[in-house]
Amino acid sequence: MGYLDDLKRQADEARAKQTVDSAALERNSLVADSACQTAARYLASLAQQLNVLQPVSKAVFRFDARNVFRDLKLSHFRADSRMRRHRGAEVFDHVNLAFDLRTGKRITVSKDFPPEIAKVEARLAQCGIEFHSEALYDTEDGRFLEKRYEFVADFHGAVRIVPDHDSGWIQFQVVNLEGFETVTVQFPAFEVGTSRLDDLARWIVGQPNGFLRDGQALRRVEA
Repeated sequence: MGYLDDLKRQADEARAKQTVDSAALERNSLVADSACQTAARYLASLAQQLNVLQPVSKAVFRFDARNVFRDLKLSHFRADSRMRRHRGAEVFDHVNLAFDLRTGKRITVSKDFPPEIAKVEARLAQCGIEFHSEALYDTEDGRFLEKRYEFVADFHGAVRIVPDHDSGWIQFQVVNLEGFETVTVQFPAFEVGTSRLDDLARWIVGQPNGFLRDGQALRRVEA
């Protein structure tokens, strides 16, 4: 066999591998997008039902040591999705379910240590709260006294579904459902069907569920 023949053999093997890889990517993309389509339809219907039922959260929301909220009603559910282009096709970028946890209470929080200030601001950002802040100083020597935050304790939560079309996996990001935290977990797209979404719905309304069972890369981050 000559050198040119050897190169031809190598090129044929590379073309065959590229064909297999392209087919696998296409299959993964189709499965991931199908899972997102199922989730989008499910969450749109779920939002309608929960807007009527307005379930009460069983979680305890601890903003800080002095401000703790219980029995918050989940309301104003809204579902939406966004599309994008991927390898020439229009696919789901993400699917969202958002909701409110409202108390209507006006809160004033004051902190005087930088770590506590940073934590309060991170928690406000996590909750999507509009607030007014003011740094207070001693009128005589200009020494920093505290930073004061004023806001209405109406919080926001969400479920965000993000597909990885090439790998065929789906990531769920669940925000402020069991307190001020973000839970992320991943599943193969073929596992994201009605059964998994039913468990998600049970989790949202505070019923026993197995949503996180068999999930990969599970992570909880408290705000």
